[in-house]
Amino acid sequence: VKGAPYNISATASDTDGTIDRVEIYYNGDNYLTTLTSSPYTVTGSTTDVPAGQYSITAKAYDNNGATTTSQPVVITVNP
Repeated sequence: VKGAPYNISATASDTDGTIDRVEIYYNGDNYLTTLTSSPYTVTGSTTDVPAGQYSITAKAYDNNGATTTSQPVVITVNP
């Protein structure tokens, strides 16, 4: 619902080092924010977000420069 609060959370781990950062994107490569410490969570409000569907992904970077991108999660903001 337009104006409702939201939380976007990602979980990231690295078996041979550490996670450097997690970037959150919407609708492909539209950058939202960078998170540098766990828990990787961003909160906000849909007040300034146009109604519609959004595909959210998280991209984790480790200390060696390797990256992994999550599967997209689709959310809907209703008017």
